[in-house]
Amino acid sequence: MPQIESIPVPEGSLLAEYGGPQDYRDCFARIVPGDVSLEQFIERFYRSMAFLPERLILKAIRAPASSNDAIALARGDTDRFGVWKVVERQADQILLESKSTGTASWLSIEPADKGTRLIFGSWVGNLEQSGWRVLQTAHVWYSRELLSAV
Repeated sequence: MPQIESIPVPEGSLLAEYGGPQDYRDCFARIVPGDVSLEQFIERFYRSMAFLPERLILKAIRAPASSNDAIALARGDTDRFGVWKVVERQADQILLESKSTGTASWLSIEPADKGTRLIFGSWVGNLEQSGWRVLQTAHVWYSRELLSAV
């Protein structure tokens, strides 16, 4: 399994600036060899085997999250994927929000020694009041699995 590290949410990132200071955020990173573009990261993340069960659930609730939908999101041809809508996209990061679940996902890239640092973070609004706290341990495990599968 690749080395996945828990890191502080980078200051000034779309994730750091989203929501309020009381909201939950986490962030995980790994370094991969070579130059990886944000487009490649998005496509590989949402088309990975680790994300497949979630894509199947999204298909069952009729939320478009097919392999082709992931490619369209990666290329910037759509601003929706499954239950998420793009809040903002920059050359090195993308923030997607799901109003129905009160969560957001953030993917970012940055140059690293001998490769690219892939960063994945999450946001949850009103963690204590949403009942989401009981899922936190599973969420952290799943986040690490998703990032390791890219």
